[in-house]
Amino acid sequence: MVGSVFAIPRTNSDGVSPAARPRSGGVSVRDQVSVPLHQFISGPENALTELAAASVTQQWARFNPLFISGPSGVGKTHLLHCLLKSSLISFADLRSLWLTGADYARAIADGIDVDSIGDVRSLHRSVDLLILDGLHELASKPAAQQELVHTLDALLEQDAQLIITSRSPLDEISSLLPALTSRLSSGLHIPLVPPAAATRGAILDELAKQNDVVIPPQVTQQLTSTPRCKRSKPLMVSDLMAAIVELRCFPTQTGSEPSTAVDRIVSRTDADHDVTAKEINKRVAKYFNVTVRELTGASRRKTVVRARALSVYLIRTALGFSFQAIGQSLGGRDHTTVMHAFQRATDWLEDDAGFARAATEIGAAIE
Repeated sequence: MVGSVFAIPRTNSDGVSPAARPRSGGVSVRDQVSVPLHQFISGPENALTELAAASVTQQWARFNPLFISGPSGVGKTHLLHCLLKSSLISFADLRSLWLTGADYARAIADGIDVDSIGDVRSLHRSVDLLILDGLHELASKPAAQQELVHTLDALLEQDAQLIITSRSPLDEISSLLPALTSRLSSGLHIPLVPPAAATRGAILDELAKQNDVVIPPQVTQQLTSTPRCKRSKPLMVSDLMAAIVELRCFPTQTGSEPSTAVDRIVSRTDADHDVTAKEINKRVAKYFNVTVRELTGASRRKTVVRARALSVYLIRTALGFSFQAIGQSLGGRDHTTVMHAFQRATDWLEDDAGFARAATEIGAAIE
């Protein structure tokens, strides 16, 4: 059955729900940016989000910490917004802090540099609810991870709720400290997956109501039908929102049918992707001017290492292979080695313009 995991109740004139109850005195928290939906709509594929909702409302910190994982676009940040709003409605004086993984790492580094780490710790450990959006951004930052371990201990001791998100499950994030992995594993892991067809239909209905858009039946069919091929990329909520925008603009698009307004969105996910790991390896090898034998072999030459890391990254993101399967496609490498290569590729994408350009060009060629 599809339905809202929880809706954001209407507030009274002073911005507080009549049912709100104080949890503790403290600083009022500025709301985060607005979100496209006022509730998180879930089907059976994401049923565990109901437990997350309960843990920040009527059953405070029942599951602690909450660890939410899922690919980009699946709704992690939207779920965080809904959890935060629900907690602030349930507990009027809740003290909360929302940080991205990059923000957290930067705060720790700056605190160490200017000898103000005590103030940083005090800020992070004086809240009732700590949200860290993007644990994967701490993978190569051991100092920040160590601080997070101590912060988790302090907050758990004082019955504060912790919510942490990541693009990958814990066992697929390389270079995490064992102590951090252990603490996060002790809570509830909620793996978010793309919405199923029935859930997409419910989300479309809600988006249509909020945007005063009439969705023709043929468009609903396009956006909620099962993909024609197994390797089609799943439709995310962001794709459904893009379709709503197209339909809102439809009256200004002369000479077209409503269904054609969303063809581009559907076609980019419903196309038959017959690219293989072998094909990706060939394209990467050609781009870096190395041989496939070098790429899949034992060479540690710098150019080969960079090419190999990019192959790992593209096979993982384009085909969704497990690290073990990627290792088999690259000469039988083990799981840990492939994870390390994926993390290096992620770092180079941020810091190395040449590597990022290679990823963009090769990625466009295989789509």
